[in-house]
Amino acid sequence: MSIMFLDIATIPDFELGVRLYQLHDLSKKDIARVMSTKNREKGNKTGILPQHVRRILAISVLFQDKENIKIWSVGDSESNEVDLLKILERYADEYKPVVITWCGDRSIFPILNFRCLSHSVQSPVFASHTNLMAELLGTTNNKPISLHEIAVLSGFLGNEEMPDDDVLNHYLEGRTELVRNNLELSVINTWLIYQRWQLVKGKIDRTVFDAEKKLLKKILLQEDRIHLTNFVEALT
Repeated sequence: MSIMFLDIATIPDFELGVRLYQLHDLSKKDIARVMSTKNREKGNKTGILPQHVRRILAISVLFQDKENIKIWSVGDSESNEVDLLKILERYADEYKPVVITWCGDRSIFPILNFRCLSHSVQSPVFASHTNLMAELLGTTNNKPISLHEIAVLSGFLGNEEMPDDDVLNHYLEGRTELVRNNLELSVINTWLIYQRWQLVKGKIDRTVFDAEKKLLKKILLQEDRIHLTNFVEALT
């Protein structure tokens, strides 16, 4: 069985903002500001944009089968959204993996659906999906819990989720790779929590858990990328 741990990062859909609010000749930064203001005027005091007016900037994946673990971000920092969606669809079609997310029912899959609808791109079809946060809570009705905090609770390093404003600023300033790197750490932490949960439930024993974590460290070091190396060095 193949398992895919999946996460995404989003920015405002600038083109949609232009069409919705007649924002021609404005910069992307100003378009984002108007979209946020309009959202607050509709009663959303948090300022977080609804799922249907956001587009995907990055998709990160940790893929595991019986033989190996692979961690990567789809495409590259210059890939457009359509390319990201098509690559994910092809991968899902080839491997039909079980997908594990942290709260994916609330964020990842609705946004994937809207973006595929926007571009008439074939939606990825996975074997099944597990919302790890909901499984730990025992319900899907609670407010989201921080992945970082649960990772730390579980004895891991964790990594703070990048706020939407920071994601947008990194994009506007040409630093999309920083977003992709942070997202990769999120899927790694999801994997670690999942493995720890399998140990707690008795699905695997301590020997298997330790072996899996050792394999992860080896794979991350082989990647020879600074954010992954730093993560491994802090992983006990």
